[in-house]
Amino acid sequence: MAVMLTVDEIGARVLAYNREADLDLVARAYRFAEGAHRGQLRHSGEPYFSHPLAVVEILLGLELDVPTLCAALLHDTVEDTPTSLNDLRHRFGSEVASLVDGVTKVELLAEATPSEKRATNLGKIVSAMVGDIRVALIKVADRLHNMRTLAAMGAAKQARIAAETRDLYVPIAMGLGLGAIYPELAELSYQVLHREEYDEIRACFDYAHERVRARGESFAGELLQRLAPRFPGARVECRPCFAHEVARIQRSLGEPIERLAHILRVTVIVEHDDDCYPVLGILHALRPPILDRFKDYIATPRSNQYRALHSRLRGARGCTIRVRILSVAMDQVARRGVTYQWAYKRGADEPPAAFARRMQWLHELQEAQKAMLTSDEFLEMARDTLASDRIHPVTPRGDVLNLPRGATLLDFACAIHTDLAYHCAGGRVDGRRVERDHVLRTGDQVEILTEAMIEPAPSWLTFVRTPHARRLLREQMRSRQRERTIAIGRDRLRAIPALAGVADGARASCPAAQAAARRLGLANVDALLARLGAGRLSMGELRAAMGEQGGEEKVGEAAAACLLLGEANTRLYHLAHCCHPLAGDDVIAFFSQRDGIIVHRRICHHAVRRAVDVDEVVPVRWQSEAALGGQVGMVVEMRNEPGALATVCSRIGEQGGNILCTRTLGVGHRFGSAHFDLEVRNLNHLVRLLDALRGETVVVSAERV
Repeated sequence: MAVMLTVDEIGARVLAYNREADLDLVARAYRFAEGAHRGQLRHSGEPYFSHPLAVVEILLGLELDVPTLCAALLHDTVEDTPTSLNDLRHRFGSEVASLVDGVTKVELLAEATPSEKRATNLGKIVSAMVGDIRVALIKVADRLHNMRTLAAMGAAKQARIAAETRDLYVPIAMGLGLGAIYPELAELSYQVLHREEYDEIRACFDYAHERVRARGESFAGELLQRLAPRFPGARVECRPCFAHEVARIQRSLGEPIERLAHILRVTVIVEHDDDCYPVLGILHALRPPILDRFKDYIATPRSNQYRALHSRLRGARGCTIRVRILSVAMDQVARRGVTYQWAYKRGADEPPAAFARRMQWLHELQEAQKAMLTSDEFLEMARDTLASDRIHPVTPRGDVLNLPRGATLLDFACAIHTDLAYHCAGGRVDGRRVERDHVLRTGDQVEILTEAMIEPAPSWLTFVRTPHARRLLREQMRSRQRERTIAIGRDRLRAIPALAGVADGARASCPAAQAAARRLGLANVDALLARLGAGRLSMGELRAAMGEQGGEEKVGEAAAACLLLGEANTRLYHLAHCCHPLAGDDVIAFFSQRDGIIVHRRICHHAVRRAVDVDEVVPVRWQSEAALGGQVGMVVEMRNEPGALATVCSRIGEQGGNILCTRTLGVGHRFGSAHFDLEVRNLNHLVRLLDALRGETVVVSAERV
């Protein structure tokens, strides 16, 4: 049976860190919650009121303010008792009621696909933190106590809650910097989800416990002797690794568990920040360091403001010693995170909600929510954002950026300025030229290079890592796409007879176009032009919206030769300039939001490449092969003799081809070649023309390109 805190014990612990606390409010919340939950039992058979008291005890360890403690006492009253939110607001004030409401609203999904569920639940917690970060602190403390008492649940429910804890609450607690909480949450969830591995690791640790403890005491004693003359207030704490830490190290290094059981974790706590670096020198003189395992989180703090020096030393008999060096203030931040620097402290003028707004990692999660990501993308971004490992590249002016590990040059550009991001042509890292997708590292000196003609492309989204970069690039691509489709739509208005006499600049703003937009239920003429340019509005539909003024549709000669199947036969489209399809060619059409409908020859290599970015493949066939002609490229290889080029040009003219331009590709001693751009009627016409050329004695070969 759990030992429950009394109201006097809670009051005494609050007064220990806040002499001005309103203990009467705490006492009233205690008595009200005790009465509301009277007669209710937990799955373990304990009184339900033991749960909110355990949550309060966890929050007391973080030295939280009175409204948060009261909300923790009352957090289940609205959901599990007849109490209403208005009752709480009337009895305890709007601040306490608002916190309880925030905790109650974070009702996590129980049934959904795994990624959808995790993404939705994480989004709810992020939204709650934006409102008041104390809501998240109560939820984390609530989950910690539930995990401590999880054994009373069935096996399936244990696994579900443990997975939710690992995926949501551990990263959130890490983001809040709650070093006193998140390791235990991670350990308890690992124990449930990987029972056999956990038992194996614990057995190895139990076997090696005495030897590791003896080594730790010996090392701590030796270190304290070295520290005492210069740092008399220094403390040394030793502990073995958690099981989940051992499992992570094993996956990373591939070492057997028996060897990892001898890893020793040592924490050195000194009085002042400036003492940390001298202590590091003493440690490295005492035991040889593993050189590539040093990390300076004082110079470059983690995103949750954790600061410390990390090093690894080679101990006796192959034992690895993992050392952290912190000042007293750094240790408080490491244990209590955001709560240590909090605004309810006397002398601070920044409220908790404002403190939440200036937390970088929370800003990044908000960006991820706004970026229109899929569930999997949002979860990946959240893992990157909440990851403890960050990189710190440097701008040319010496400013240090804080980015997730794996961030690229383009992420760096997006973090500085939109103009650098939108026109990024690559950059220089430590003076060396690199591409946009170059992965940065801590300490890299980065310069962004730009070109005015460059614009963001969909492929850029495949290598940026930060939500901020994704959102910026997607917004810019949508904006540029809309500009292009409006321009195409404005050009297509020329085909409307009613607008034939209107000047180009005034055509889009004339009354007829405005009336058509209203009839189609569109907000303005720009919306009409965007739909027309993207192929989502046909010329026939536009003509009908303009009433009898529209006349007959004239979509151009090349377009009239092609029929798009389904509903697409009334849409506007373009013949690809890369392969110049002719009536009779085997063709395929693609629809993209950027370019509308584009018709390619099936053998065109650009068509295969474009298929990655299109939203729709449109079936297509020729309505008629008689007709209206198109442009085509042709390369003719001929003998290098007088009159050869004249003979070729003459034969093309005789066959009805119209030469638009020609250029020489190369001339050798015996042969030369030339490229021709021609107008022909259809594929059959082109075939007859090529056959006629191949019959000439001066022609070696003639091929379409």
